[in-house]
Amino acid sequence: MKRPALSLALLLPATTIVTAAVAGAVVGIEVSLLVIAGGALVGVIALLWSSVQSLTGESPLSLEEALSLGAPSVEEEQKRAVLRALKDLEFERGVGKISQEDYVELSTRYRAEARRLMQMLDAGSEKERATIERLVAERLAEREKTKKADGADHGTADAPADDASPPESQPAPASDPEAAEEPKSEPARTVKAVEGEGA
Repeated sequence: MKRPALSLALLLPATTIVTAAVAGAVVGIEVSLLVIAGGALVGVIALLWSSVQSLTGESPLSLEEALSLGAPSVEEEQKRAVLRALKDLEFERGVGKISQEDYVELSTRYRAEARRLMQMLDAGSEKERATIERLVAERLAEREKTKKADGADHGTADAPADDASPPESQPAPASDPEAAEEPKSEPARTVKAVEGEGA
């Protein structure tokens, strides 16, 4: 998958430049500029397409699926329409176009519809949410397994990942009063040793 993207990244600019140079020599500078603009447009589209594909991981993504990623559902469109109607209703009441009784009646109806649609959208997204949580858990488990396998290759599989600090920054046991002091960085110890020798 990465090889075609790499070849496109190298081939597209070279092809665009060569085509623009030929078009500029044969037809004129105007056509050459149009070819460069077209090449830039194709490059941007290819970049956006690869971004969408990277969001889906290794699964193939068809054009219809890519377009549906950005398309709102019917319920989302209805919710937007109801919320827009509520906003218009507020404006009309503010300018005096409708009476207070009509406002209360319509506002109550629109708010109930908006609440119903929001609950429907939340209930409908539970399946996707569960799928996403499962996929994230699988990815994290796979990453953890890879880290453990890499650690086993280096002989550090049993070492905890959080214990990555160097040994000199670890506090010493309390039985030695001098060592029980706050851990110092290496330059601070060197300065203390030099001062002690000079005294």
